[in-house]
Formats: sequence, structure tokens, C-alpha cells
Amino acid sequence: MASTAKIQEKIAQIVGRPHNVRFEEIEWVMNQLGASQRPSKHGCMFKVSGHRLMINEHNNGKDTVPKYSVDDFRNLMVELDLL
Repeated sequence: MASTAKIQEKIAQIVGRPHNVRFEEIEWVMNQLGASQRPSKHGCMFKVSGHRLMINEHNNGKDTVPKYSVDDFRNLMVELDLL
């Protein structure tokens, strides 16, 4: 597991560019936080510390996740005191 400082640095990078985030970046953070992961039809559901987060993996043929998924990720990180 990466250090808390490294995880927080990655979170700051992700939320700083909400229109250019790959699913793998969010997945890395969630894995570092010990989140459980369950695939769904259009994305992935993460559960960490009693919170659930749905990340959609497609954005009209682009390799990036939709901005609203990044916004949900940011909100969860604020709730977890990591941002």
C-alpha cells in the first residue's frame, strides 16, 4: 500500500483535471484505500468505509470517465478527509 501522502497527491491530481481522468487512476486510489470492487453493466461499484461509489467506465468512446463520476469521486474523498 502506498503512503497516505502519495495517495492524497494522486487524488489531488485527479480532481484537478476532471475532464481527463482514466478509470485506472481512480481504481488505483480505491485499491490503495482497501475498497471492495464489483463490476456493473457500464462501470464499477466501489465500497470503502461504508460509502459506495459508482464510476462509469465509458464516456462516448473516449478513454476517460465522465466528469460527473470524477465529481462523485471528489465528494467521497472530501467525506473521507483525504482531500
